[in-house]
Amino acid sequence: MSTEADYRSLCRQVETKERAGRAQDRRPTAGERRVRSAAARRAVLLRSRGRCENPDCFKADLPYRTKAGEPLLEADHIDDHAKGGRDHPAAMIALCPNCHRNKTHGEDGPAMTERLRAEAALLDTKWQEHRDPRWPPRSVTALAGAVPPRF
Repeated sequence: MSTEADYRSLCRQVETKERAGRAQDRRPTAGERRVRSAAARRAVLLRSRGRCENPDCFKADLPYRTKAGEPLLEADHIDDHAKGGRDHPAAMIALCPNCHRNKTHGEDGPAMTERLRAEAALLDTKWQEHRDPRWPPRSVTALAGAVPPRF
């Protein structure tokens, strides 16, 4: 089947559900959801200084903004929060939508998760230890030869 034929077939499936009145199927949910910490989310976004914290991001300085004028960043739990991931900035990272999607669904996701785990822990440590707004440098690699500011 060609790409166009696949597309048309999928559209027909959607239209068939619409005609049957099942366009908005609902699934019951049970149980509880873990509540995310607003303070942890805000801390991660503050730490990011409006940039994607993935050191391998192709466009870390985002031109995109939310409706409130903030950088379009997502505070991501390195380990899935719903499955017990820690709700603390040391275990979270600010990602642009592309990097977040790649971490969650990309082929490189597991390796990226491990790189981001180290990056988030390092950034949290440096922000906890230092007060200078120029600290920390952007990434783990930049830290290799960096000397922390003296106060």
